[in-house]
Amino acid sequence: MNRLQGKVSIITGAGSGIGRGIAEKFAEEGSIVVVADASPAGGEETVELIRAAGGTANFQQVDVTKAEDVERLAQDTIERYGEISVLVNNAGISSGDTLRIHEVTEEAWDRIMNVNLKGVFFCCKYVLPAMLERGGGSIVNIASAAAMGMGPRAAYAASKGGVASLTRSIAFQYGEYNIRANAICPGPVDTPMSRAARANGTYKQAPIVDLCVDRRGEPEDIAYAALYLASDESKYVTSDMMLVDGGAMRLRAEQFRNN
Repeated sequence: MNRLQGKVSIITGAGSGIGRGIAEKFAEEGSIVVVADASPAGGEETVELIRAAGGTANFQQVDVTKAEDVERLAQDTIERYGEISVLVNNAGISSGDTLRIHEVTEEAWDRIMNVNLKGVFFCCKYVLPAMLERGGGSIVNIASAAAMGMGPRAAYAASKGGVASLTRSIAFQYGEYNIRANAICPGPVDTPMSRAARANGTYKQAPIVDLCVDRRGEPEDIAYAALYLASDESKYVTSDMMLVDGGAMRLRAEQFRNN
């Protein structure tokens, strides 16, 4: 069953980790995938993996903090494939955000906001006109369990909370045009970015004991959630914040109530 057959999907940050997992899953389910990433090496590798598995993909180098890059991404996709059916805003950063609020520099704050929130705004801004012309589409934003109050990373949590609020606004503004917008809020997921952050001490990932399941998440776990939200199976789902965290948020809430 090809759940995305004939759909054209742009996935940002698809050069590794969660983004690559989503790109591979979407291609497996029949979507034409535009792999958008700042890294040519990572992006091209994702494309090669998809093509080797029999899928269709191309790479577009994009810095999501630059409006001209994102506008070009949308235009090139329309010129090549004629439409944009699905947008997955996955590109994001988290490292260097472990300080208390009074210790966070303006530069660090701006960098996280520019990538995690303004980048999502730019992508939606330039893709939505194509979805309006098409008569519908699905936007899937990758937020975080941190947007729901999980964890101490202030700037990161604020940026992802902004993504959640922006998602709801898009769902409200564009629902009448058959455009849906939802967000996925991952908990601990094993990715190259999270491994690097743990190694350099900028991120202490939740121990397994803090999860309801006996493992951390894998990119494929988030990819399946994105697949559902991108497909017509979720045509009555919009403005949703889908928590995919191995039960971490629920377990923490129970522990808080019991203390």
